[in-house]
Amino acid sequence: MKPHHELSIERLCRTLRDVMKRRTLDFSGVGVIICNSPENLPILPLSRSEPGFEETDLVSQLVTIASRGSDFHDGFHVMSDAWRLTRVAQYFSPPIVDGAVIDRSKRFGGRYLAALFGSAIPGVHLSGIATEGFGIAIFQGGREVLFEERV
Repeated sequence: MKPHHELSIERLCRTLRDVMKRRTLDFSGVGVIICNSPENLPILPLSRSEPGFEETDLVSQLVTIASRGSDFHDGFHVMSDAWRLTRVAQYFSPPIVDGAVIDRSKRFGGRYLAALFGSAIPGVHLSGIATEGFGIAIFQGGREVLFEERV
């Protein structure tokens, strides 16, 4: 049997793959943080309201909010380790991690660095991003633990 953290990495990867498969034409990309204590994160809501979801499926929720037509497409979304959205559209401003390994052979941006640095915050289990031109990256403990290039 695989360790729990490997199962979580695989589950997050599967979730982000499913979002990419079901994304809309106006997909804006998605960034997620898995953390049970979002009150301890350096986040700020980008919206004064929360989305009302008709669908209960996590992938459907992420696909809906990752559409540029959604008021909640920007920023990061926080999920509990029970795989439920607890916060959406959060400006995420983690401190820079000294000595973090950044693979500069990839084209990356601010979302990538926020997810990388943010994964080193105590209480953050994992963070991940999925974008059209980049692909999927998952981070844990201040390092990239999985990357799938978009083809």
